[in-house]
Amino acid sequence: MAEILTNNAMFSSFMIVLIVFALGDIVGKITKGKLSGMMVVMLLFLVGFLTKLFPADIIDQGGLTALSKLAIAIVLFNMGTTLNVKQLIEEWRTVLMAALCMLASCLVMLLASPIIGFDTVLVGMPVINGAAMATSLMASAAAEKGLATAAALCAVIYSVQKFVGAPIASAMGIRYGKKLLKAYRENPTQFQKQETGKGASAKVFFADKHKEWYSANVMMALVAAGSWVAHILGDLTPINYSIWALLLGVVCVASGLVPTKPLQKSNSYGLMMIAVFGSIIPSLAKVSLSDLGTMAFQTIVLFAAALIGVALVGWVLPTWKLVGDKDLAVGIGVEQFLGFPSNVVICREVGDAVGETPEEKAFIEDTLNVPYVVGGITVITVLSTMLAGFVINML
Repeated sequence: MAEILTNNAMFSSFMIVLIVFALGDIVGKITKGKLSGMMVVMLLFLVGFLTKLFPADIIDQGGLTALSKLAIAIVLFNMGTTLNVKQLIEEWRTVLMAALCMLASCLVMLLASPIIGFDTVLVGMPVINGAAMATSLMASAAAEKGLATAAALCAVIYSVQKFVGAPIASAMGIRYGKKLLKAYRENPTQFQKQETGKGASAKVFFADKHKEWYSANVMMALVAAGSWVAHILGDLTPINYSIWALLLGVVCVASGLVPTKPLQKSNSYGLMMIAVFGSIIPSLAKVSLSDLGTMAFQTIVLFAAALIGVALVGWVLPTWKLVGDKDLAVGIGVEQFLGFPSNVVICREVGDAVGETPEEKAFIEDTLNVPYVVGGITVITVLSTMLAGFVINML
């Protein structure tokens, strides 16, 4: 039996990795998102490595190491195709508020560098303000620089983000929702949306007009070409390939030559995201029991500093006036810990908690959805990736 397992090590390792991710999804589904599926995944791998249940090179044995190097630029290009530039421009106040909260968080974290170390802060900033892509970029960069603990810290921060952001976003949303509801009940007509441009015909792009030509293989080829160009530009310029990949995705979808979400439409998004995490998980194999206390302290300091930054911009300073309400400003600020779909779920929960009729619930949910989602897109999808691209060169 041992010989059979050894001969099929790649298949067995790949299967185990997928089972762990499947368990994370199942737990997330059972708890309705209250327990992060990714936190479960990271915890299972950490326990597996500490107990020697999983070999330290399980990702490499499963054939995911090489794929993870390809997947990062590919997923970033795909992320670029999802950005609605027009909406970001229309919601410029929300975008600016989210950006200011992120900037303040980073500055306060930098002030905490004498406590936990400058390299730790540099590695942690994009991860706290971002999601899987920023985490993958920073974990890979830290590992390459020999910063094993900092690389593992990326996975820890990513795992607990939602537990920090969700309660605050929910509490601020409920406070703001009650104000909205009061104004809505006093004068519902002021919130009625006016329909404009009904007669104008929407522009049909090439990719939409010729959908029959965009097979799964064609879309994957386009994404691969975009990520290849991003790497070339990354080598030719001082700008990291991750930033180029994101920008190229935006440009290509805006030109109409590439459809939105090509990975999802080619049914390859799931595998690519698992491959992206393949660059994060190996760092957990280098964690010892003695490192856990240090990483817990570093995580607490980083999140405390980030929250102080959000509070300063969203509550203390007059910058909250950008969005007209302190509660909304703080709610937008903590979107850097959440992102989609967590923010959408929170908006629905707030609507259910505050509204009494179906109309009131829908009104609160729809009104809160825009700033929360746009705030998340601004920081998590765009700014955190760009920050990671710049920080990598500073390590």
